[in-house]
Amino acid sequence: MRKMKTPVALLLALCLMAALAGCGKADGFTTDLTAFYSQITADEGFPMMMEIPEDAAENFYPGLTEIQRKQTVLYTAAISATPCEIAMVEVADAADAKAVEEIFQARIDAQVAGGAWYPDTIEGWEKNARIVARDGCVCLFVVDPALGDLAADFNAL
Repeated sequence: MRKMKTPVALLLALCLMAALAGCGKADGFTTDLTAFYSQITADEGFPMMMEIPEDAAENFYPGLTEIQRKQTVLYTAAISATPCEIAMVEVADAADAKAVEEIFQARIDAQVAGGAWYPDTIEGWEKNARIVARDGCVCLFVVDPALGDLAADFNAL
């Protein structure tokens, strides 16, 4: 029986190391944003999303293409009547994080001011849009609360 404890302990230690490998560290952000996006949108109740290509990013987030980024994940709902958008950016220079927050806030303001077209969609942007920033990474989450608190999920990384 003693021989079985060593492999189990080793397996548990490896699992712990793997879990901690994705956590942010004092020397910077280390989470793979694409993997995080895949994880949070895996729920079958999540609306169909489409990636915002780099050449269209300026239309959604004016000024974003001028900022050097390490990681960029931009998705919006495939159906415009659904208030759902996820934008996550890790900046190359931490000083640019505030500019990304302002760009994301401008996106929220534009959608609430009528850019979202439909009254329910505008209300969804107004009530559910959240910006969270940490370790040179800035995220915009616009998601129905029934699908979870993505800002809290991000902060728990």
